[in-house]
Amino acid sequence: MSEQGAAAIGPLFKTTIVIWSEYPGEEVELEHLARDATGGEAYCPGYRSEPVRIPGGDADWDGTDFFAKGGN
Repeated sequence: MSEQGAAAIGPLFKTTIVIWSEYPGEEVELEHLARDATGGEAYCPGYRSEPVRIPGGDADWDGTDFFAKGGN
């Protein structure tokens, strides 16, 4: 999706989650990390959400068309 298309979607909320674990997080599915954090096998000291008015201007935006299609 173009940056202009991403601007038409906004604003979106960007949520950053910190999870400390005894294994590399990219080696498992996100659900596994979240389950471990909520079940006590990993530690989540916190998370935060922030509105992003123009998603295409954010360094973490990857150009997805997920939101243009109406989500999942």
